[in-house]
Amino acid sequence: MRGAIVFLAVFIITLLATLQYSSLPPGRTLYSLLNVPETTYPVLGFPATLLVCAVFNGVAYGVVAWLAYTIVERFRSVRAHPERVEAKPREILHARKFCINCGSEISVEARYCPKCGKAQQA
Repeated sequence: MRGAIVFLAVFIITLLATLQYSSLPPGRTLYSLLNVPETTYPVLGFPATLLVCAVFNGVAYGVVAWLAYTIVERFRSVRAHPERVEAKPREILHARKFCINCGSEISVEARYCPKCGKAQQA
């Protein structure tokens, strides 16, 4: 969720910056790759070509910022929460289990008594 906020913030800032400084890369280059002729037709008071270049810049810089943020957050979360080793509860380590039929001691995980063969309860 925070990654989307980072993307939108960078997108808006870059969009506004490109509208003020029109030669900010890579918007003009991406626009030229479309092979669409430039136009001065105003859209929201700005030339259409400039507005398209600004959107391209916003998306490009927004994606880069989002990727950087995501990578840093994953690295930080791995460092903050190292993989934990699951310890067995003390009850399992020191528990004793007996057969319900013959009473002989059996392993805690046993489903059947090795002495009499009777099925054990879970």
